[in-house]
Amino acid sequence: MRLDEQNTIDIEIGCTTSGTAADICANLSLGGYSDWFLPSKDELNLMYENLKIFRVGGFTDGFYWSSSEYDADLARYQGFGIGSQGYDYKHESLPVRAVRAF
Repeated sequence: MRLDEQNTIDIEIGCTTSGTAADICANLSLGGYSDWFLPSKDELNLMYENLKIFRVGGFTDGFYWSSSEYDADLARYQGFGIGSQGYDYKHESLPVRAVRAF
């Protein structure tokens, strides 16, 4: 198991609230696969650099949650408009992009 996948597992263990970004990804069943997870800030940045700027993947210019925590109250996000990263309160509503290991 990769570290980034472990982030999602750890979030699920630490927060049993349904509908969180990690919960949505961990419970996703799509295309015959059920091994989805919430990507880290580094994985999201790679998605921006290798997919979004080439207009692949249908990304919006908005912000997407990552599985990377800033502190107990804040989580990191990736901006897909200009590739910026930042953090916000975990209770804020941002889109997610589930990924699978390959």
